[in-house]
Amino acid sequence: MAIKLDLKDKKLLYELDADSRQSASQLAKKVGISKQGCTFKINSLVKKGVIRSFITVLNTALIGNLSFRMYFKLIDISPKEEKEFINYFINHKDVPWIVACEGLWDYVAVVFPADFEDFENFNRELNNKYGGYIEKKDIALVTIAHHFRPGYILGMKKDLVPMVYAGQPKGVVKLDDIDRKVLNLLAKNSRIPLVEIAEILKLPSKTVSYRIEKLKKLNVIEGYAITVDLDKIGFERYKVFIRTKNLSENLEKRFIEYARKHPFILYYSKSIGVNDVELELIVENSTRLREVIAEVREKFGEVIKSYEILKIYKEYKLDFFPWEKIPNLDKQKNINT
Repeated sequence: MAIKLDLKDKKLLYELDADSRQSASQLAKKVGISKQGCTFKINSLVKKGVIRSFITVLNTALIGNLSFRMYFKLIDISPKEEKEFINYFINHKDVPWIVACEGLWDYVAVVFPADFEDFENFNRELNNKYGGYIEKKDIALVTIAHHFRPGYILGMKKDLVPMVYAGQPKGVVKLDDIDRKVLNLLAKNSRIPLVEIAEILKLPSKTVSYRIEKLKKLNVIEGYAITVDLDKIGFERYKVFIRTKNLSENLEKRFIEYARKHPFILYYSKSIGVNDVELELIVENSTRLREVIAEVREKFGEVIKSYEILKIYKEYKLDFFPWEKIPNLDKQKNINT
């Protein structure tokens, strides 16, 4: 049964999803509660498992990494072996995201390799370990991915520039060891205090603040958000795979702008693979999903050749800086075997 949220809870989730690094004072003012009340509500939403994590969205193309999306349909696999399969992705340094699905695919994962050879090595190792259980697999090279601030919780969206988290590595930003350590800590917890980062890295707070601001100006840090257990608040998440036709640059700009402003659309991504465009949506139920798809088809039917729907029912991992771990934080993330 879904947890009942009051309006203040919903507003708080809405604001945290727009910028999860806002201070309690800033959030309290926007939500209309005291600073103490805000802190209490955040802690309560975390304790109840509604808020799963506070994340930093990074532009991994600017870090120099490719982005591949992999789709799997499994066969003849025991529950124990399936858990091992999931944990392989959870623990792999190049995997930022792995979800379980219902429908066309059982699992979808994203891989951030350094180059094509790195991905080939990953794919080879995966096939050697689990190829016998993979009935079907597809691979797509992501050319650009837009992450929009979601508006599902209030049925409206903030008018903010989309966050780009993947694409073609060009204009790569050179990161030093301090940059990488700062990004790693922020990626694992976007609300980590500045003084705590400074203490961990044994650096002055001013140095850490300067590095964060520099990485924001360079668009390596795109923004801050949260992950939510949608089941607990009565929402569902879907992917819509779209094969396009006659998608001109102008029509594509219109499509992206439409998706950016739509309260239920979270992602718009383009890739080289079976499907040209993927949307991700968060909706109350399948009825609302059908309504949104009908609206998309009405507005952009001239460029939609066909589409398929996939339900995402569990997210196991989301980390925009997966290459480095924080031992005490990561050791509990495996699912039980």
